[in-house]
Amino acid sequence: MARAPFQILVLPYRHSGAEVEYLVLHRSDSDIWQAVAGGGEHGENALQAAKRECMEELGFEGQDWIPLDTVSSIRKTLFKGNELWVDHPYVIPEYSFGMHLSSDPVLSHEHDNCRWVQYDEAQTLFTYDSNRTALWELNQRLCT
Repeated sequence: MARAPFQILVLPYRHSGAEVEYLVLHRSDSDIWQAVAGGGEHGENALQAAKRECMEELGFEGQDWIPLDTVSSIRKTLFKGNELWVDHPYVIPEYSFGMHLSSDPVLSHEHDNCRWVQYDEAQTLFTYDSNRTALWELNQRLCT
């Protein structure tokens, strides 16, 4: 299926006693820590793409989905087939979600490590600003 001109970002979280922990994933092809990320497929909306990406990358769809206000922009030249996205001449949107994950993930080949960490450590580990901004919003929603 062809890739749609949008990206999704999913921040899995769980409760550990009174604390909230967030799942950070280490990419197997580079030294990058990130949340679940991926592209939409034509015909999917952002939430459908987020659930599919979680199933592919974590082995679970998760529950208690929280659409976040955080929307970032990514230059389209980073994606194959971008020349077909005539309505997006420069950048594509990245839609963000929080998602409760009650089990440990079963990682796909895209990731070689994962860690459940508290907010401050996740902020330090994440490579991309979009991940840190979405994490901040999710943490505000869950902890205030």
